[in-house]
Amino acid sequence: MGKVELTVLRMKRVAGRWYWRTTPAVKALGFSDEALGDDTDKAIARARELNAEVEAERVRRSGLQPAILPNSVADLIAKYQASPQYAKLAPKTKHEYRLLLNRIEKVAGNKLVASITRAWLVTGYEAVQKKSGLATANAVMRIWRIVLGHACDRGMIDVSPADGMRLIGTQARTQLWTPDQVEIFCAAAIEADRESLALAVRLALDIGQRQGDILALKWSDYDGTAFSLVQGKTKHALRVPVTPAMQALLGKVKRDAVQVIVSEATGRPYQKFHFGHEFARIRALAQLPAELQFRDLRRTAATELGAAGATDDEIRAVTGHRSRGVVAVYVRPDDRMAAAAQSKRSSVRSEIGKFSKK
Repeated sequence: MGKVELTVLRMKRVAGRWYWRTTPAVKALGFSDEALGDDTDKAIARARELNAEVEAERVRRSGLQPAILPNSVADLIAKYQASPQYAKLAPKTKHEYRLLLNRIEKVAGNKLVASITRAWLVTGYEAVQKKSGLATANAVMRIWRIVLGHACDRGMIDVSPADGMRLIGTQARTQLWTPDQVEIFCAAAIEADRESLALAVRLALDIGQRQGDILALKWSDYDGTAFSLVQGKTKHALRVPVTPAMQALLGKVKRDAVQVIVSEATGRPYQKFHFGHEFARIRALAQLPAELQFRDLRRTAATELGAAGATDDEIRAVTGHRSRGVVAVYVRPDDRMAAAAQSKRSSVRSEIGKFSKK
């Protein structure tokens, strides 16, 4: 390491150990000298990281738009968001990723990618878990895995410190709507002049689709017996028949707009936040438990199909799940399935008994 480079990095070796030295101007920014240890490579990496922090603080105090530091986390995030891999994501997925990427950039934007260690990631994972919960911590770490994998692809690092890092599993959601809860919610929605919410709930239960796909449904998608749609998350094309009861209900709905579900307050289709707010408001008016969510209607629909004796493939044809394994997660065994199983068992025993008497 040359003298010029040492000066640029503000590094000095004393008694076999490296130190990062500040100048009066750097001290004025709130920094102080730091011991870097005796490992030269680690000392250089830390010195570069400290210099990046100094530069970022100077930019922040100047009020200028922060420049993206080369090979920093912010630089990596920008490269990833400009990549073909990011471009092919569904709009909803992009939105979710963007929120998590912004969270990461806010905390570690000026950190050099090469300085990220497994221990640093674990510490951050534990901090997010403590502050925001396990689900959020897992989501953030999954994004770290993606962007650090992208860093490897771009030659910014050779090995991702997130590879093989184990996450703490979260318990699978099992919440189901009961028929009474559906009726209570719909009655409260109609009473509050929000028939659109009642229709959305009944429609989600009837055809087993996600909230975004229910809100996106158009009258032109409906032929009187079924809805044809392309799922927003998976881009999977489906034609889902509706039940006779839903056909009758849809036959009574005014078709004054393009979308099936339209807000009474605005006369326009719901935005995600507005729908979520109104759903929570009606749920509270109905005095239903807060853990009962709109997304649980999809699981309830799949479970009802299973209880009715539908095969995994028949359920997939309605819900659009690509694999039988995912269907197994969604369908929650209940007493109806147990009763059906025992009924089938009794029928088999009866047939065996008849055969043995011959």
